[in-house]
Amino acid sequence: MKRITKFLTAISLSTMTLTSCADLFETKISMLTNGSISNLTSLVVPEVTIDQLDAPAQIFVSQAESSTKINISWSKVDGATSYYLERAISTAKDVNGRFICPDESEFKPMPIKRIYATSYEDTILTNPSYSSEEYSYGYFYRVCAENPRLKYESSEFKLSEVAYLLAPPSSVKASRGESTTNIKVTWNKVPGAKYYDIYYSESDTGSGAQYITTINANQNWYNDVVVNSLKGKDLYYSVYAKTSANTSVASALALGYTLQEGAPPQVTDVVVVEGRGNTTNEIEISWKAVGDFDYAVYRTSSKDASFTLLRKEGKTNTYKDTKALKPNIYYYYHIQAFKDENGVKVKGPFSDSGSESKTPAEAFLLVPPSNITVMKNKLDASRCTITFPPVIGSKDYSEDSGLTSDYNNYEYVIYGCDTADGAFTEVESFKDSTLSKDASGNYIIPITTKNYYKITTKNGSESNFSDVCAPAPFAASNLECSRAANVDGDANSNGVLPVKITWNPPKNDVAEGGYYVYRSTNPDSGFKKITDEPLMATSFIDNYDAAKAGVYYYYKVLSLNSLGQGSNYTDAVVGYGALTADQYMREYNKTVMASQKKLKLMHIADDMKKLGNETAYGKLSGSLSYNASIAGLGARILMHYTDYAEFYANGDAANGYYFFLNGDTNTSASMDASGNMDGIVTIQGMYPGSVSYNNIKIKGGAAGGGTYGIKRDGFDGQVEVDWQVGEEGK
Repeated sequence: MKRITKFLTAISLSTMTLTSCADLFETKISMLTNGSISNLTSLVVPEVTIDQLDAPAQIFVSQAESSTKINISWSKVDGATSYYLERAISTAKDVNGRFICPDESEFKPMPIKRIYATSYEDTILTNPSYSSEEYSYGYFYRVCAENPRLKYESSEFKLSEVAYLLAPPSSVKASRGESTTNIKVTWNKVPGAKYYDIYYSESDTGSGAQYITTINANQNWYNDVVVNSLKGKDLYYSVYAKTSANTSVASALALGYTLQEGAPPQVTDVVVVEGRGNTTNEIEISWKAVGDFDYAVYRTSSKDASFTLLRKEGKTNTYKDTKALKPNIYYYYHIQAFKDENGVKVKGPFSDSGSESKTPAEAFLLVPPSNITVMKNKLDASRCTITFPPVIGSKDYSEDSGLTSDYNNYEYVIYGCDTADGAFTEVESFKDSTLSKDASGNYIIPITTKNYYKITTKNGSESNFSDVCAPAPFAASNLECSRAANVDGDANSNGVLPVKITWNPPKNDVAEGGYYVYRSTNPDSGFKKITDEPLMATSFIDNYDAAKAGVYYYYKVLSLNSLGQGSNYTDAVVGYGALTADQYMREYNKTVMASQKKLKLMHIADDMKKLGNETAYGKLSGSLSYNASIAGLGARILMHYTDYAEFYANGDAANGYYFFLNGDTNTSASMDASGNMDGIVTIQGMYPGSVSYNNIKIKGGAAGGGTYGIKRDGFDGQVEVDWQVGEEGK
């Protein structure tokens, strides 16, 4: 904990004489405002008070210990009665494959706001399956210590390492007709796994699965020697990842079978006849016939490696696929030749035409552009610029594909209309080979201005229309955010009041769809939309539950058109809420206490040596002067701040000082160690205002009653804050 040592020593009233006024002065009047009432005849040991709770020394998170939950635990903090826990989800990894910790703004509180234990169980999944995306995420947690009963300052956050669930093995594959005796099952290794359990089933649903074996996790393959009774049959393999105590959910099923004697040969030359970005709702494939056999057709995709049976049997060596095809997905086709011998199905191996093949039978639908934005030209209202990412199948498309050539040179046809639901007519068309790209890789198309647009992609056939899009309005103007202002609304649990955001409509434009407001703790990234619905007004009050003192929040506003689309944000502007009077005193006291720790005379053990003058200097700016002298039958201590600063606002020198102090905190006391404080400190910086000591009482040589007078710029009058605020718990 951050602690303050009290300026008290042992004194015996029976030995005190008039000449020992210096002793009384030096030992009984503390310049620190925290203090319990001292007994003049007792031995007084150095006392401490909590300025801010320590952060937990350690935080532990589970890694692959459970397939549904993550356990978090942390070390106990002295003085804490509860803990506050937040979580952020990461989907991004660095070049080494490690999850990247999200920005501070990504952290969200747990459903239980106040945790009284030093552990928490976070349920991530209630109905887990191999397709649950949560298995591909990393989870970061941070915890801070609290004592709301005694109003201690919460600790700093302690950040965890990345946590993750025990995932099922992915990309499980089984050999299909590659051997007459065994089936090789392979999968991707699972982080944290110690073992793998392998099962097989004769059902394509996986029902009735039977255990085969368990292998150590340093191996991610298994050769299953198939018994005679199962040879040639379709077998469906599933793999489970295991730790010492837990087991993952089952992987996706992988179809495998052994090659029977006399089986048909492997089908070759599987090609896509129609369906590489030139058809809108069907894909046609063909293959080289290997004899008078039946042919089964299977499909996998870039989204699902499991085999889907499309055609159970048929003599023809062509097939048209129209089954549940979706846009922006690569499909891969696999052909199996088989024959019937006395009622027994004898299957040949699958064709080598999947995503890992050198010549994959890869297909995808012809689709229109998506994620289209339309930008107005500020200098020429008759022209707009349309941008969108490359379409699947084009040379510039970024998603993985099994092929490295055979790209399409699409033509994009722009249609326009004055109304969103009217008849759209062609405005212009462009070949993608002629288009330039922006820094993000999006195509850039200058076009005649229309109220609304639709776009198609042409490649022999023409795709369906894109969603209707319209020019985005210009950015809102004159964005302003309050900084420590008197904004209506309740303070959050951290003593921070709301922020008011205001703006004007775009210049020479209108945002028919309203506005969205975004917030981040970083001026350049991490912005999150904080308005669920578009705002038709041009102001917003941000009652942010997690806002903290001393933190800059950055706001942006997005203008929307009548379709709810927009692309022009305002520049980011800083805003932060004012503090309650109590919280103001706590934040101010951080600088005061840091300054008083630097004084030496008041901490000397020899009482007579405490008289005199000294100066302490702020870490960033200014000074604190100390003058202790005898005044009549008592003592007088003068402490004066000149341009004193210890901390930068938001921890950044570019933001200026956090609390910048000028003024006095003086103390007068009589022989019985009672008296009062006086003086006012004016404050500039992040939270301008002042603190008055004129109502603080001295009892027993220490602050023992009264109130601080808190004035905050922009607030009416002075608020009296109890003398124990910021020094609670004594």
